[in-house]
Amino acid sequence: MNRRTLTPHARARRRSSRGEETRRQLIAACIACLNERGYAATSIEAVMAKAGISRGSVLHQFPTRLALMAATIEAAMQGMMADTRARYDEVAKPVERLRRMSRFVWETQQIPEGVAVTEVLMAARWDPELAGELKTIAETIEIEIDEDVRRIAAEAGAGDIEACVVHSRLLILSLRGITLELMFDPGRKMILKALDAIHARHAAFCDEVLG
Repeated sequence: MNRRTLTPHARARRRSSRGEETRRQLIAACIACLNERGYAATSIEAVMAKAGISRGSVLHQFPTRLALMAATIEAAMQGMMADTRARYDEVAKPVERLRRMSRFVWETQQIPEGVAVTEVLMAARWDPELAGELKTIAETIEIEIDEDVRRIAAEAGAGDIEACVVHSRLLILSLRGITLELMFDPGRKMILKALDAIHARHAAFCDEVLG
């Protein structure tokens, strides 16, 4: 069937599919640029070159850099959640899932999506518009994260579910801070010791809530 024989609805569906694919390619290119160049050097031009997509197609999907960054960080946060969930799904025993939470959160921070989120979070300190976009996205994502933690904690038989939710937030914040420190010097022994201490404290927390 050629383009002339397609119905208007089918042509619109094809255009929509092409647009979605272009959007996915641009977001993937933006995540790659944030990892390779950092936030300051991740311009629309850099993403356009990385994706091999024309300026017109880029601006059709994302009229501004802010729009591109907001969509990228939302996708990156969703990608981080999907990565963590996949790690949990590989563990059969509910108690072991809870005990591995610290390791899984750390490993997810290190994937390209996690690095991209960290880069943009740092930049948002000096960009009120970007901070506003991130706040809205993060609030929605955090609701999902909290629900995942409640489910994992309940399945493991934890005695205080809400304490597990607060603990998971502390883990995320602490491990993101460790990630930042290691960006400057990956071999810093004291920071690596601090990472080990976080994992040890998580183990002790699990002992407490699991009785």
